[in-house]
Amino acid sequence: MRTDQKLFCLKLSLVLFIVLLLLFGAVLFGVPLWLLLDYWSNEYLDINVEFQRYLIVLYVLIVVGGIILVFGFLGIVGAIRTNKWILLMLVIMVSIAAAMTAGGCVFGFIYKEELTDTGTIVADYMRQKYTGFQDRPTQIIDLMQSELNCCGGDSYFDYDESYWQNMDSKRDNQTPLSCCQDYERYQNAQGVAYTCSMYEGREVVAQSRTPNPKIHKKGCKEALSDFFIKYVGVVVGIAIALFVIELTCVIIGSVLIHILRNLFVPQPDDIVYDMARKQEKSPYPSRGGYSGGGNYYQ
Repeated sequence: MRTDQKLFCLKLSLVLFIVLLLLFGAVLFGVPLWLLLDYWSNEYLDINVEFQRYLIVLYVLIVVGGIILVFGFLGIVGAIRTNKWILLMLVIMVSIAAAMTAGGCVFGFIYKEELTDTGTIVADYMRQKYTGFQDRPTQIIDLMQSELNCCGGDSYFDYDESYWQNMDSKRDNQTPLSCCQDYERYQNAQGVAYTCSMYEGREVVAQSRTPNPKIHKKGCKEALSDFFIKYVGVVVGIAIALFVIELTCVIIGSVLIHILRNLFVPQPDDIVYDMARKQEKSPYPSRGGYSGGGNYYQ
């Protein structure tokens, strides 16, 4: 394959991969930004400082997406115009972005494993902080229980040992209204503080207690971990695919730069010199007067 054919194939491949890189970069920039601004995510993060580390993955990937969007367009220009300096800048910046992407993926995997260990924090927070008043912890817990369809830390039985239940003896065998499926129906009731019974019919005899079918059975410890693992998993999956594309762009760009550096491009002076050298070796006489003895033209 001739050099010009190699250049064409490499340029075409690089442009295609950069376009693919731009698409993934836009997704990687948009999804973490959306999660960063998402109301539910930010509310749950207030439960404990441990959950704030979730933001590190988002910040890193937003920066990576921004780098790709800016330098991806420059890379297309460099590939089309065969400008090795623009291509060199592209390779350097994409290499930095690839390193950051790999770091974000590793941190995301580690964070997913650590999320399973934060359940005790959630359970203790709910038992100690829920008051039933319009304070910040109560609003967060009500929001979490209603949106994630969960109740308590491990289960709704956590409220048997909670500060909220100890405040009022009438709350025995009761949970906050947000633990019930019809929470939205009664949450804005005026003058009445509704609760959600743990058992059907408020039975007293322990042996005959039947769990309330309308109460959320799943604990919020598990529900909250699933919530964060789901979104971290989506972001990490996008980042892994992006890392493969980044690595491919770096390899193709490096090969293209290597060919351009070793490609001989004749300069105008070189062309003139080459023509003169060929003329000297030519078997045909040069144009001009002959040096013979006679004068052939009068």
